[in-house]
Amino acid sequence: MAARDSDAFQLLWLFMMTTPGRTRMRSRLAASVVGAIVAVLVSPPLATGQTAPEAEPKTTPNAAPEAPGDSAPPRIRGTNWAGYVVTGSFKSISAEWVEPEVTCTDTGVIQRVAPWVGLNGTLVNGKQALPLMQTGAEAICVSVAGTLASLPGLAIVNLASATVVNNPAWFRNAIRAAQSTNTSLGQATSDVCAGIGSASAQGATVCTQEIYRMALWEAYPANPGIYEGVTSAPGDKMRASVSFDGSAYTMTVANVTQNWTRTTVVESDAPALTAEIIVEGQLNSALPSFSPITFTNVQVDGKPLTAFEPVSYSIGATNGELGPGPISKDGSSFTIAK
Repeated sequence: MAARDSDAFQLLWLFMMTTPGRTRMRSRLAASVVGAIVAVLVSPPLATGQTAPEAEPKTTPNAAPEAPGDSAPPRIRGTNWAGYVVTGSFKSISAEWVEPEVTCTDTGVIQRVAPWVGLNGTLVNGKQALPLMQTGAEAICVSVAGTLASLPGLAIVNLASATVVNNPAWFRNAIRAAQSTNTSLGQATSDVCAGIGSASAQGATVCTQEIYRMALWEAYPANPGIYEGVTSAPGDKMRASVSFDGSAYTMTVANVTQNWTRTTVVESDAPALTAEIIVEGQLNSALPSFSPITFTNVQVDGKPLTAFEPVSYSIGATNGELGPGPISKDGSSFTIAK
């Protein structure tokens, strides 16, 4: 993602990304790594980072949806998506939610909670459906210590993106190495911060986490975008949709409470083969504490989720699994709670 402005708020953005079914990670910087480090050290508030799942399910399940009294829909575990995915041929998806309260809990890593809706991105007959078109909101917990701990893993991703991105096996191995590096350094950094605390000026500067909120869109494999000049607060009502007319995708996110709307149109004639309603976290990382997120008015091609065959996805966080609750009887809502 190209730099949008010089503010340190956007110094580090979306540094790791994968999708269910196939690892995908790449560098997402709002400034150079050197510029990011300088900005972090001299000017908190700082930046953001994002990741998506590294699940590699052998197949995308096509089981029937849950019926009242029956067992829950099949679940894909160990990703960094929590929510529901349906497979078919789609023209639109939309949902609403209320922005959660978020409490940062782990100083050594970047923690994130990102509710969004999207079309494409998961496996269909063993092949990833692309482009992934998604839009929503994000709350990120970032500390100077956690940001610096993420940079070695980011460097691995940068190198892989520049050299072996077209070799799936090598790229996947590089991504796993980056994830392992981030996990190890994040834990070590958390231990150091626990030791020095945040009572001292030095500890407060390095280890105190800040929460940043933003609205975003993505047309993967293109870089993601952050909407300038808008934000959200806990309790704000959000609405998001993605539609496809056969030649372009229209992504719209709105904050109903603050009365702003942002839309991006991306031309593509690639069909929409999957639809998602997701809360995304940071892969192989701790999740922050957050109040329950309930998606309401969920519609896929104007129909409720139960009109299709939903598959649930769960986040394999280091501090516990996070998955969606049951779909409501009318098929229009579900809750994700930590």
